[in-house]
Amino acid sequence: MKEFFKKYKKSIFKIVMLLLVMLGISALTLGVLALCDIITFKDGIAFNLELFASFKNSIGGALLFLVLQTVLCMLLSFIPGVSMAFILLSTFLFDNIWTAFGVSFSSVMLSSAIMFILGRFGGYKLCVKLLGEEDCEKSMTLLRNKGTVFFPLMMMFPAFPDDALVMMAGVIKMKLAWFIPSIVLCRGIGIATTVFMADIIPFESFDGFYDWFLLITACAFWIIVIFYLAGKLNQYMEKKQQQK
Repeated sequence: MKEFFKKYKKSIFKIVMLLLVMLGISALTLGVLALCDIITFKDGIAFNLELFASFKNSIGGALLFLVLQTVLCMLLSFIPGVSMAFILLSTFLFDNIWTAFGVSFSSVMLSSAIMFILGRFGGYKLCVKLLGEEDCEKSMTLLRNKGTVFFPLMMMFPAFPDDALVMMAGVIKMKLAWFIPSIVLCRGIGIATTVFMADIIPFESFDGFYDWFLLITACAFWIIVIFYLAGKLNQYMEKKQQQK
């Protein structure tokens, strides 16, 4: 048992810290919602449905969700898929799909700008404090070796830890001429795909496992093809650089 703890001490510490952070954020969020009378704890946790219905499609509700999404995505930037989870949540919260897209897009652009600035001026030490040395080292190696080709793709697919990679892009001082289009266009495409997916794909006509299998297989196939072609392009660019 002692050998196990010695071997996995860092991993266990990270998991414990992650759980504590998530519990702290959850408690803080519940406290804020309770203070705003959005939820009550009389007979368990219950939403104030009348307030929620009038608030969620208001300007104030959109602004509040924008701020929460921005802050929480930055705090949990080391967890892959956090940004995607909030984008999906926005489609359930707002009746107008364009409101969901506008809020999510604005939040992602704001968090990207903040994380890039933190990385640019805070440097590697700040990145290590926020994300951990191992994650920072992996991200730095990836962006320095393959960032030109793969950075835009990773911004397009929300399953990656986007904000963490954005911060590292600031650390390595990625050129703004490459960074800004990658964020605006590729993260914009990723957000639009997530938000409008229900309108594009006829989920209501799916009869069972076979339809879901075809959809997942098709998505997986094209993702593999895209990253395969990106890998070939990266190899070509590396050869060109070596020949110079």
